[in-house]
Amino acid sequence: MPFTTTQPLGRVPTFPELQALARQHQVQINGSEQAGEFQHPDPEQPMVTGNYVFEPDGNLRGDFTGNILGKLAGTFAFMEGRAEVTITAKPFLLPEPVLKARLAGELEKFCAQFPPVV
Repeated sequence: MPFTTTQPLGRVPTFPELQALARQHQVQINGSEQAGEFQHPDPEQPMVTGNYVFEPDGNLRGDFTGNILGKLAGTFAFMEGRAEVTITAKPFLLPEPVLKARLAGELEKFCAQFPPVV
């Protein structure tokens, strides 16, 4: 059942860039440039929660759990050259091909915001 979606990524986003992106989507980040947690939108019943860590090599990794037609969970990794999201649990009512297509499209849009530095 787990599956991974991968997209090319020019560079790993910086913490300030992630903070700006989070504000645009009403996501709260509680943490620092090393590690922390995030949630969207309501602390009492968040649609998505997760954790992140910036590794010493600059990679960004984390996990998330959401409630979209049921439990949706997975991990993410952003490294120079590649971004990947692995879904480890999905709602029964959400067809996998629909989820894969939506995830691939959103990951592609995300990655387009972080081209390589020349």
